[in-house]
Amino acid sequence: MTLWQRRDREEDPQEFWKATAEKRGGEVGFTTFATLLGSPADRYRGLPGLLYTVGESVWFEDFERDNWFARIVAPKSKFEKTELSFRRREVRSARLIARNAALRCIAGSLEPDRIATLSGIGKLLHSPAVQVQMSDGTSLFLEVMRAPEFVALFSGAPGGPS
Repeated sequence: MTLWQRRDREEDPQEFWKATAEKRGGEVGFTTFATLLGSPADRYRGLPGLLYTVGESVWFEDFERDNWFARIVAPKSKFEKTELSFRRREVRSARLIARNAALRCIAGSLEPDRIATLSGIGKLLHSPAVQVQMSDGTSLFLEVMRAPEFVALFSGAPGGPS
């Protein structure tokens, strides 16, 4: 019985980002880990992945998780990669909000325009999430490891907060 299994090949981060830059057609800028919570249009996702910029585009892509517990108790399911992107100029605003408000909005019990910005003591009392409001009125919700820096990417962007 094998308890520990070594991966055949570990991917070099520099090679990964080089390949990503070639695939996306530009230099990779800002990078962080994020969880795509979802949007009111397609409900809760809860997908962990990478959030990064290439030029004026923002990309999220998830990755296959190696969950040892799921291998024991659940049948193997086929991984379906999720990628999404948008242009910075398509963003009307990006702001920190409470994660529970994001989840209520995704579930349909709270309108995106009625969510309060997380500030002051709220930052201490609530887990943060980021609401990205697009110029077409839709919203996308993410948990972002470097949330303040991500939100700052949209200050001064066409259509973004100033």
